[in-house]
Amino acid sequence: MFGDKQTGKYLLKFSWFKINRHIIVKGKSSPDDPSLTDYWKKRELAKVSSHAPSIQKIAQKQSCVCPICGNSLFNGEEIHKHHKIPKIDGGKDTYSNLQLVHLLCHQQIHLGTR
Repeated sequence: MFGDKQTGKYLLKFSWFKINRHIIVKGKSSPDDPSLTDYWKKRELAKVSSHAPSIQKIAQKQSCVCPICGNSLFNGEEIHKHHKIPKIDGGKDTYSNLQLVHLLCHQQIHLGTR
């Protein structure tokens, strides 16, 4: 192992990291092909498994779609939990009152409120 005893810094080994295999898209599959909607839904649900159970439950309830923009929740953008009924107005932290939205969509929701 390469390292410096004085500073304690060293180079990391590839063997220390778990390999994260990605699901390969079948042939010439396209999200725009209406006959492959089930295939693309299954791929979206596979992305959910890397999140906390509470996020997984809300995302599955929404079919992994942002209710504001209609795009996939897991497109690389930051995800926020949004209270449908704000806590200040008596809203609770229940699954029925929470929805997942993208950061920018969340900002759009709150533009001009309070």
